[in-house]
Amino acid sequence: MKHSKGLRTQIEASNGGTISVTANAVPARIGWFRDWPRWAPYAAVAWSLVYAALGLYWAVSGHGFPYAFGLESAAFGPIAGQFGSLVAWIIVVMEGLPAVVVGVAMLRRSRSKVLRSLIIVAGALLSGVLLLLMTGLDLLMKVGYIPGAIFGLLTAEKSQAYLAAWTQWTTIHQLLCLIGGFLWLAATVSYARWSGGACLYCGRSDSPEGWTSPSNATRWGRTAVYVAMVAPIFYAFTRIIWALGIPLGMSEEAFRRGQEIGTWIGGLSLAAFNLVGAALMLGLVQHWGEVFPRWMIGLAGRRVPIALAVVPALLTSVLLFVGGIGIWSNLPRMVTNLQFEGSEGIGMIWEIVIQVGPTLLFPVWGIALAVATLGYYYRRRGPCGVCGRGISSEASTPLINHNSTS
Repeated sequence: MKHSKGLRTQIEASNGGTISVTANAVPARIGWFRDWPRWAPYAAVAWSLVYAALGLYWAVSGHGFPYAFGLESAAFGPIAGQFGSLVAWIIVVMEGLPAVVVGVAMLRRSRSKVLRSLIIVAGALLSGVLLLLMTGLDLLMKVGYIPGAIFGLLTAEKSQAYLAAWTQWTTIHQLLCLIGGFLWLAATVSYARWSGGACLYCGRSDSPEGWTSPSNATRWGRTAVYVAMVAPIFYAFTRIIWALGIPLGMSEEAFRRGQEIGTWIGGLSLAAFNLVGAALMLGLVQHWGEVFPRWMIGLAGRRVPIALAVVPALLTSVLLFVGGIGIWSNLPRMVTNLQFEGSEGIGMIWEIVIQVGPTLLFPVWGIALAVATLGYYYRRRGPCGVCGRGISSEASTPLINHNSTS
């Protein structure tokens, strides 16, 4: 097997021998997706070059800047837009050529401890800004209505408007930033692993696994799943009650108005989506989350690819957290617009609390889901086929003979 230059280390095998490997060794055969630690930094740099070109076009032409909209659009759009166009422009500039400089520094593989810390912080900042500030509540709402659109739960007019919303430039821009955010996150993780002497492909080093061990990850991952399930079940309960015609916490007039415009039927599709999400989260701690169940014809008995669970769960956790923050940021505006006139004003506040209350837990749901997903990954990653780390004490031989070269 061919190995690239890198930090060499000795790993004790359970049979008493040692395995000599490199921290960034390349396996003989590996799929392009699993090889993300190598191509992610290049992809992140390429993304920022494209984004820098977009920023230049917006600045020169004066057209297409995604944050040149009114307050109403900003309220449900990316959080960056709520701070005004100046802050949005600063972010756009930062994610362009300055980000390219950070990416080039990652690719140069500096071993300076100070520079390493700066690069990791910069990479995390670039990723966090793209994921948390450049996406918004409206993207979560669009994703939430996907089941309703697929199963025909939306009216023809709403369905047409829904499909048109996905073609809007503001939505496309959010998806672009979502891709860039995950690319920069992957690039930063890859650089942190390499510069820290860990395996590029599993992230393990010679130090004890500690909280990342399978047994520990199982414990805190299970707790995170149970915490994450509270919000979707609470949300689904209120929406199902309203769809059944029970005006829980609302005046008859407000409830009837919602029935006339189909609000509660639309909420039913979101409730179903939330319940399905809650059930799928159980797969992060259940056996059927590792092996496809019997009723899945053609897949029964096969192992569930880790990425099949991790990628959608991480994407959902980001959308939930960002959407939840967007809801919290809109609370003052909703309350300010109310006319406080005796009991009627108090009743309107109560209706807002009932309708919005479950969604206020979305940030907690997003964080808990991300933690649960991390626990699932650490529990299932198994021995590394590149560096040999993670082999249990019961194993008699390593998975791959890492001393061989070709």
